[in-house]
Amino acid sequence: MIQLAYPVALLSLLAIPLLIALHLLRPRRRRVVLSTTTLWQAALKDRERGLGLRRLLRNLSLLLLLASALVLGLALAGPQWLTRASEGADTVLVLDVSASMKTRSGIGTTRFDQALAEAADIVDGLPREGRMLVMTSGRKALLRTGFEADRDALRRVLAQLRPGDEAGRPREALALALSLLRGREQGRIYFLTDGAFDPDVDPGSPQVVFRVVGAPARNVAITRFDFRQELASDDRFQVLMTVRNYTDAPVVVPASVSLDGRALYRGSLELEASNEQTLVLPFRGRALGRAVGRIDVDDDLAADNQAFAAVNAGDPLRVLLFTRGNFYLESVLEALPDLDLIKREWSPAEDIARLARIHDVVVFDGIAGPRLPPGNFLLVNTVAPGLPFSDAGRVAQPDVVGRGPSALMRDVDLTAVHIDRALRVVIDEPVPGLQRLFWSPETDLALALLDDGLKLVYLGFDLAQSNFPLQAAFPLFFSQSLEWLRPRGDGFVSTHIAAGSTHSIRVPSIQTRVIMRMPSGDATTLEVKGGSLLFDATADTGIYRYSVGEVARYFAVTLTDARESDVNSRWAPGERREQLQPAGNGAQALVPLWPHLLVLALVLLALEWCVWTGSRGSA
Repeated sequence: MIQLAYPVALLSLLAIPLLIALHLLRPRRRRVVLSTTTLWQAALKDRERGLGLRRLLRNLSLLLLLASALVLGLALAGPQWLTRASEGADTVLVLDVSASMKTRSGIGTTRFDQALAEAADIVDGLPREGRMLVMTSGRKALLRTGFEADRDALRRVLAQLRPGDEAGRPREALALALSLLRGREQGRIYFLTDGAFDPDVDPGSPQVVFRVVGAPARNVAITRFDFRQELASDDRFQVLMTVRNYTDAPVVVPASVSLDGRALYRGSLELEASNEQTLVLPFRGRALGRAVGRIDVDDDLAADNQAFAAVNAGDPLRVLLFTRGNFYLESVLEALPDLDLIKREWSPAEDIARLARIHDVVVFDGIAGPRLPPGNFLLVNTVAPGLPFSDAGRVAQPDVVGRGPSALMRDVDLTAVHIDRALRVVIDEPVPGLQRLFWSPETDLALALLDDGLKLVYLGFDLAQSNFPLQAAFPLFFSQSLEWLRPRGDGFVSTHIAAGSTHSIRVPSIQTRVIMRMPSGDATTLEVKGGSLLFDATADTGIYRYSVGEVARYFAVTLTDARESDVNSRWAPGERREQLQPAGNGAQALVPLWPHLLVLALVLLALEWCVWTGSRGSA
């Protein structure tokens, strides 16, 4: 079978009738008065040289020129011969394991079951020396084997695969598969999928063969589920749940929301065809615990009929301290409740932007820090470059003579504070977010800055060169400063992530293990390094429980993806109808024919030139 990679190029064949039209032109008649018929015979011979239809087939030069145009036009269309792959050709099998593959398709089967049957046929049809690599396409593309020639090993890997509850990203999977076959023109990629994605996923490569499984299906889904705290209220929160009807008929869907077994909502939703409804449910009380939203509907995909959220108490403040050693500062930070302290030595090679992202507050104590990126910082006895204030020397025995109205100074009594030596700072440019906390006649001793993603508290003296650590105001000032520096969210208090994504778990530096209990009830122990754990085994939706020491916390994994829940195929094969043929033909390869056609066209043009020059010579 011959395929055309660029069928639009066949329009170049319109040059053939143009050539024929040019050769059909006759010399224009001229009226001439002659004295003898001898000259008439020469004129008649000249007229006969015009090509009429009766002489068209006798003109070898024209035939060669037309054949050259035909061959070049076909070569531009990129013809390829579809044949069985050679013995050494490699095959990549990409299996869709996204949530939509769990959709029912027939009695007692799913789309994934049908895809596995297709995969088995492809494995059985591999050439004797052919190799295959198996990979899956979910939220991430994962290699399940290398290029393997052992058919039994391939079948064992396929038998262990299961679809997850995650939204698929087939574009990334196909890009990875094509990169694995780079430089192997006879390689073949089989993508076994239900086609529940947009057409732009198709990379347009002739090496990719789509095998679409599944029939049209009915589905109603929860596409959003969130808890959020009401503004300026600690005892009122809202539940937001969106339910969408993907069928072409109205439905009535019983729905419920519960928090730790306590019913928050129970009712029915009337949904029009291809429409959605969002519930905004205000409740009084603390939003703590494990929440579940459900719809009771008999559709073809059950994975999106429930959604989960876990609401934990406030996370401990994660503080990173760079210091050469400061007994007072370390003591107050370790004594504050709900605070995880990590101490490190500063190095110019540190990536401060990354550290600011993974820690709530970064503290520089007496160390010349770098230019600060967006984040939350506490500077003690040091000034960083790029701030609206700068270091201008030292001040001896500064007296605290004033304090600002900031909430950071609430109930902070500085009457008995004595400072031996402090930094002198000058404000280079006033900015609206710069607050004076307390000061002496010579300099500002403490400042707060909120500017373009940067939140900072500055304390301009060495704690060891003052009696500030001995005052009752000392722990209060640091407690209120750190609370002000604590990152604020967007009001949503639920902890849930999309199925298949990675969840970052912060662990106190003294802990080295985390016990993770999956929604299925299985438990596993994970080793922790560097005070954090990246957990990515989240293919299944549900509530995950993890224990760090004596503390148990939860997070939820949910689908809630409107595009993944649209389970009917949105991909259309277009011109590539051969991709929907049964898989029983074994591995195949595309052999490009255009190089051979190009050589043939050059030969025909050379022959035409020889014929033309020969006819000129004989004339």
